Amino acid sequence: MTHTNDIITYSQSPKALGGIYIKDHTHIEQKKSIINHTHRDDYYVISIVTNGEMRMDCEMETFTALRNNILIVKPYQIHNVRHISDDFTGYLLGIQEYRIPNDLNDLLYTLPESQQLLNIKEEEMQMLATTFELMKKHTATNSQHKMQIINGLFSTALYSICSQTTHNLQNKELGTQSQPTVITSNFKRLITHQTHLNLPSYFANELSITTAHLNDCVKKTTGQTVSYWLKKSILDEAKRLLYYTNKPVKEIAFNLGFEDHTYFSRMFKKLTYQTPLQFRDTVRA
Repeated sequence: MTHTNDIITYSQSPKALGGIYIKDHTHIEQKKSIINHTHRDDYYVISIVTNGEMRMDCEMETFTALRNNILIVKPYQIHNVRHISDDFTGYLLGIQEYRIPNDLNDLLYTLPESQQLLNIKEEEMQMLATTFELMKKHTATNSQHKMQIINGLFSTALYSICSQTTHNLQNKELGTQSQPTVITSNFKRLITHQTHLNLPSYFANELSITTAHLNDCVKKTTGQTVSYWLKKSILDEAKRLLYYTNKPVKEIAFNLGFEDHTYFSRMFKKLTYQTPLQFRDTVRA
Protein backbone atom coordinates (compact mmCIF):
# COMPACT_ATOMS: atom_id res chain seq x y z
CA MET A 1 0.00 0.00 0.00
CA THR A 2 1.24 3.49 -0.83
CA HIS A 3 1.58 5.77 2.19
CA THR A 4 1.20 9.53 2.13
CA ASN A 5 1.26 12.35 4.64
CA ASP A 6 -1.87 13.80 3.05
CA ILE A 7 -5.37 12.50 3.70
CA ILE A 8 -7.17 12.39 0.39
CA THR A 9 -10.66 13.87 0.14
CA TYR A 10 -12.85 12.18 -2.46
CA SER A 11 -15.79 13.71 -4.27
CA GLN A 12 -18.79 11.68 -5.32
CA SER A 13 -18.59 9.22 -8.20
CA PRO A 14 -19.47 10.59 -11.66
CA LYS A 15 -21.98 7.73 -11.79
CA ALA A 16 -24.11 9.50 -9.19
CA LEU A 17 -27.57 10.60 -10.28
CA GLY A 18 -28.81 13.86 -8.79
CA GLY A 19 -26.37 13.66 -5.87
CA ILE A 20 -27.23 10.04 -5.06
CA TYR A 21 -24.99 7.02 -5.63
CA ILE A 22 -25.81 3.47 -4.60
CA LYS A 23 -24.00 0.17 -4.97
CA ASP A 24 -24.10 -3.24 -3.35
CA HIS A 25 -21.19 -4.94 -1.60
CA THR A 26 -21.17 -8.45 -3.03
CA HIS A 27 -17.97 -8.79 -5.07
CA ILE A 28 -14.86 -10.01 -3.24
CA GLU A 29 -12.40 -7.89 -5.23
CA GLN A 30 -14.53 -4.79 -4.79
CA LYS A 31 -14.61 -5.37 -1.04
CA LYS A 32 -10.84 -5.86 -0.84
CA SER A 33 -10.15 -2.66 -2.80
CA ILE A 34 -11.46 -0.43 0.00
CA ILE A 35 -9.48 -2.02 2.85
CA ASN A 36 -6.89 0.10 4.73
CA HIS A 37 -7.36 3.30 2.77
CA THR A 38 -7.58 6.30 5.09
CA HIS A 39 -9.50 9.15 3.48
CA ARG A 40 -12.33 11.65 3.66
CA ASP A 41 -15.42 11.91 1.47
CA ASP A 42 -17.13 15.25 0.85
CA TYR A 43 -20.56 13.62 1.06
CA TYR A 44 -22.52 11.34 3.39
CA VAL A 45 -21.83 7.60 3.18
CA ILE A 46 -24.48 5.31 4.65
CA SER A 47 -23.79 1.57 4.71
CA ILE A 48 -26.36 -1.07 5.62
CA VAL A 49 -25.22 -4.57 6.55
CA THR A 50 -27.42 -7.50 5.55
CA ASN A 51 -24.86 -10.16 6.49
CA GLY A 52 -21.33 -10.56 7.81
CA GLU A 53 -19.10 -7.95 9.45
CA MET A 54 -17.36 -4.70 8.56
CA ARG A 55 -14.91 -2.97 10.89
CA MET A 56 -14.14 0.70 10.35
CA ASP A 57 -12.05 3.35 12.08
CA CYS A 58 -13.81 6.72 11.98
CA GLU A 59 -12.52 9.85 13.71
CA MET A 60 -10.36 7.75 16.08
CA GLU A 61 -13.30 5.52 17.01
CA THR A 62 -13.67 1.90 15.88
CA PHE A 63 -17.08 0.73 14.68
CA THR A 64 -17.93 -2.92 14.10
CA ALA A 65 -20.98 -3.15 11.86
CA LEU A 66 -22.79 -6.49 11.92
CA ARG A 67 -25.96 -7.92 10.39
CA ASN A 68 -28.90 -5.50 10.65
CA ASN A 69 -26.61 -2.55 11.38
CA ILE A 70 -26.52 0.87 9.71
CA LEU A 71 -23.25 2.84 9.67
CA ILE A 72 -23.35 6.57 8.92
CA VAL A 73 -20.19 8.47 7.96
CA LYS A 74 -20.58 12.24 7.80
CA PRO A 75 -18.87 14.45 5.21
CA TYR A 76 -15.17 15.07 5.86
CA GLN A 77 -14.88 12.55 8.67
CA ILE A 78 -11.58 10.67 8.41
CA HIS A 79 -12.30 6.97 8.07
CA ASN A 80 -10.68 3.70 7.10
CA VAL A 81 -12.26 0.28 6.53
CA ARG A 82 -10.07 -2.19 8.43
CA HIS A 83 -11.85 -5.46 7.76
CA ILE A 84 -14.71 -6.92 5.75
CA SER A 85 -15.66 -10.56 6.27
CA ASP A 86 -15.87 -12.89 3.28
CA ASP A 87 -19.61 -13.38 3.86
CA PHE A 88 -20.28 -9.64 4.06
CA THR A 89 -23.22 -8.31 2.05
CA GLY A 90 -24.90 -4.96 2.12
CA TYR A 91 -25.33 -1.64 0.34
CA LEU A 92 -23.57 1.71 0.26
CA LEU A 93 -25.46 4.95 -0.31
CA GLY A 94 -23.50 8.13 -1.10
CA ILE A 95 -25.44 11.37 -0.66
CA GLN A 96 -24.36 14.92 -1.47
CA GLU A 97 -25.36 17.34 1.26
CA TYR A 98 -27.68 19.37 -0.94
CA ARG A 99 -29.92 16.29 -1.29
CA ILE A 100 -30.55 16.11 2.45
CA PRO A 101 -33.94 17.73 3.24
CA ASN A 102 -33.71 20.71 5.57
CA ASP A 103 -35.63 18.96 8.36
CA LEU A 104 -32.96 16.22 8.47
CA ASN A 105 -29.87 18.35 7.87
CA ASP A 106 -29.21 19.37 11.46
CA LEU A 107 -30.05 15.94 12.82
CA LEU A 108 -27.55 14.16 10.59
CA TYR A 109 -24.77 16.69 10.86
CA THR A 110 -24.86 16.83 14.67
CA LEU A 111 -25.37 13.08 15.05
CA PRO A 112 -23.17 11.94 17.97
CA GLU A 113 -20.69 9.13 17.41
CA SER A 114 -22.77 6.79 19.56
CA GLN A 115 -25.52 6.92 16.93
CA GLN A 116 -23.45 6.70 13.79
CA LEU A 117 -23.77 2.93 14.21
CA LEU A 118 -27.39 1.82 14.51
CA ASN A 119 -28.93 -1.59 15.12
CA ILE A 120 -32.39 -2.19 13.68
CA LYS A 121 -34.88 -5.05 13.67
CA GLU A 122 -34.67 -7.82 11.08
CA GLU A 123 -37.94 -6.87 9.39
CA GLU A 124 -36.89 -3.21 9.22
CA MET A 125 -33.60 -4.16 7.57
CA GLN A 126 -35.44 -6.32 5.05
CA MET A 127 -37.63 -3.38 4.04
CA LEU A 128 -34.62 -1.06 3.90
CA ALA A 129 -32.58 -3.53 1.82
CA THR A 130 -35.52 -3.91 -0.57
CA THR A 131 -35.67 -0.13 -0.97
CA PHE A 132 -31.92 0.04 -1.63
CA GLU A 133 -32.13 -2.77 -4.18
CA LEU A 134 -34.98 -1.02 -6.00
CA MET A 135 -32.94 2.19 -6.07
CA LYS A 136 -29.99 0.30 -7.54
CA LYS A 137 -32.12 -1.37 -10.21
CA HIS A 138 -33.88 1.83 -11.27
CA THR A 139 -30.52 3.62 -11.45
CA ALA A 140 -29.45 1.12 -14.11
CA THR A 141 -32.58 1.54 -16.24
CA ASN A 142 -33.83 4.16 -18.66
CA SER A 143 -37.42 3.80 -17.58
CA GLN A 144 -39.98 6.56 -17.75
CA HIS A 145 -40.05 8.78 -14.65
CA LYS A 146 -36.73 7.24 -13.56
CA MET A 147 -35.59 10.14 -11.36
CA GLN A 148 -39.00 10.57 -9.76
CA ILE A 149 -38.98 6.89 -8.78
CA ILE A 150 -35.41 7.07 -7.46
CA ASN A 151 -36.19 10.24 -5.52
CA GLY A 152 -39.23 8.61 -3.91
CA LEU A 153 -37.22 5.54 -2.92
CA PHE A 154 -34.38 7.74 -1.65
CA SER A 155 -36.73 9.75 0.56
CA THR A 156 -38.23 6.53 1.92
CA ALA A 157 -34.77 5.14 2.73
CA LEU A 158 -33.44 8.34 4.28
CA TYR A 159 -36.43 9.01 6.52
CA SER A 160 -36.49 5.33 7.55
CA ILE A 161 -32.83 5.55 8.58
CA CYS A 162 -33.23 8.84 10.42
CA SER A 163 -36.26 7.52 12.29
CA GLN A 164 -33.94 4.94 13.87
CA THR A 165 -31.92 7.61 15.65
CA THR A 166 -32.89 8.84 19.09
CA HIS A 167 -30.63 11.84 18.67
CA ASN A 168 -31.53 14.90 20.70
CA LEU A 169 -30.68 18.02 18.69
CA GLN A 170 -29.40 19.67 21.85
CA ASN A 171 -26.60 17.08 21.58
CA LYS A 172 -26.19 15.86 25.15
CA GLU A 173 -22.82 14.35 24.26
CA LEU A 174 -21.32 17.68 23.25
CA GLY A 175 -19.43 17.99 26.52
CA THR A 176 -17.43 14.83 25.81
CA GLN A 177 -16.09 16.14 22.49
CA SER A 178 -12.81 17.97 21.93
CA GLN A 179 -12.70 21.77 21.87
CA PRO A 180 -12.00 21.99 18.10
CA THR A 181 -14.96 19.67 17.45
CA VAL A 182 -17.29 21.71 19.67
CA ILE A 183 -16.18 25.00 18.11
CA THR A 184 -16.57 23.60 14.59
CA SER A 185 -20.03 22.27 15.42
CA ASN A 186 -21.09 25.63 16.89
CA PHE A 187 -19.64 27.47 13.89
CA LYS A 188 -21.63 25.34 11.46
CA ARG A 189 -24.81 25.92 13.46
CA LEU A 190 -24.32 29.65 12.89
CA ILE A 191 -24.17 29.23 9.12
CA THR A 192 -27.58 29.94 7.59
CA HIS A 193 -28.86 31.47 4.39
CA GLN A 194 -28.93 34.76 6.34
CA THR A 195 -25.32 34.62 7.60
CA HIS A 196 -23.28 32.74 4.99
CA LEU A 197 -22.22 35.95 3.19
CA ASN A 198 -20.54 37.30 6.34
CA LEU A 199 -16.79 37.29 6.85
CA PRO A 200 -15.10 34.66 9.08
CA SER A 201 -14.56 37.41 11.68
CA TYR A 202 -18.34 37.64 12.17
CA PHE A 203 -18.54 33.98 13.22
CA ALA A 204 -15.44 34.26 15.42
CA ASN A 205 -17.02 37.23 17.20
CA GLU A 206 -20.26 35.30 17.72
CA LEU A 207 -18.25 32.47 19.31
CA SER A 208 -16.10 34.89 21.36
CA ILE A 209 -12.84 33.61 19.88
CA THR A 210 -10.29 35.00 17.44
CA THR A 211 -10.66 34.44 13.72
CA ALA A 212 -7.32 32.62 13.68
CA HIS A 213 -8.44 30.22 16.43
CA LEU A 214 -11.73 29.55 14.65
CA ASN A 215 -9.93 28.77 11.42
CA ASP A 216 -7.42 26.51 13.23
CA CYS A 217 -10.23 24.52 14.88
CA VAL A 218 -12.24 24.14 11.69
CA LYS A 219 -9.13 23.19 9.71
CA LYS A 220 -8.10 20.60 12.32
CA THR A 221 -11.57 19.05 12.48
CA THR A 222 -12.52 19.07 8.80
CA GLY A 223 -9.35 19.66 6.83
CA GLN A 224 -10.96 22.76 5.28
CA THR A 225 -10.99 26.49 6.07
CA VAL A 226 -13.81 28.65 7.41
CA SER A 227 -14.07 30.40 4.03
CA TYR A 228 -14.46 27.03 2.32
CA TRP A 229 -17.44 26.13 4.52
CA LEU A 230 -19.10 29.49 3.94
CA LYS A 231 -18.81 29.06 0.17
CA LYS A 232 -20.00 25.47 0.47
CA SER A 233 -23.06 26.56 2.44
CA ILE A 234 -23.97 29.00 -0.33
CA LEU A 235 -23.34 26.36 -2.97
CA ASP A 236 -25.36 23.65 -1.21
CA GLU A 237 -28.34 25.95 -0.71
CA ALA A 238 -28.12 27.04 -4.34
CA LYS A 239 -28.09 23.39 -5.43
CA ARG A 240 -31.13 22.65 -3.26
CA LEU A 241 -33.06 25.54 -4.78
CA LEU A 242 -32.01 24.57 -8.30
CA TYR A 243 -32.97 20.95 -7.73
CA TYR A 244 -36.15 21.25 -5.70
CA THR A 245 -37.67 24.43 -7.19
CA ASN A 246 -38.27 25.94 -10.61
CA LYS A 247 -37.18 29.40 -9.53
CA PRO A 248 -35.14 31.32 -12.12
CA VAL A 249 -31.44 31.76 -11.39
CA LYS A 250 -31.88 35.49 -10.79
CA GLU A 251 -34.44 34.87 -8.04
CA ILE A 252 -32.28 32.17 -6.44
CA ALA A 253 -29.32 34.55 -6.37
CA PHE A 254 -31.40 37.21 -4.63
CA ASN A 255 -32.78 34.62 -2.15
CA LEU A 256 -29.19 33.74 -1.26
CA GLY A 257 -28.33 37.38 -0.59
CA PHE A 258 -26.57 38.31 -3.83
CA GLU A 259 -27.37 41.75 -5.22
CA ASP A 260 -25.77 40.85 -8.56
CA HIS A 261 -27.10 37.59 -9.99
CA THR A 262 -24.36 37.52 -12.65
CA TYR A 263 -21.72 37.42 -9.89
CA PHE A 264 -23.57 34.49 -8.31
CA SER A 265 -23.62 32.64 -11.66
CA ARG A 266 -19.89 33.22 -12.16
CA MET A 267 -19.12 31.98 -8.65
CA PHE A 268 -21.32 28.90 -9.14
CA LYS A 269 -19.58 28.00 -12.39
CA LYS A 270 -16.14 28.54 -10.88
CA LEU A 271 -16.92 26.10 -8.06
CA THR A 272 -18.88 23.47 -10.00
CA TYR A 273 -17.60 23.89 -13.59
CA GLN A 274 -21.26 24.24 -14.64
CA THR A 275 -23.63 27.16 -14.93
CA PRO A 276 -26.63 27.00 -12.57
CA LEU A 277 -28.94 25.98 -15.42
CA GLN A 278 -26.50 23.32 -16.64
CA PHE A 279 -26.43 21.92 -13.10
CA ARG A 280 -30.24 21.88 -12.95
CA ASP A 281 -30.46 20.09 -16.30
CA THR A 282 -27.80 17.54 -15.28
CA VAL A 283 -29.27 16.52 -11.92
CA ARG A 284 -32.80 16.36 -13.30
CA ALA A 285 -31.88 14.37 -16.42
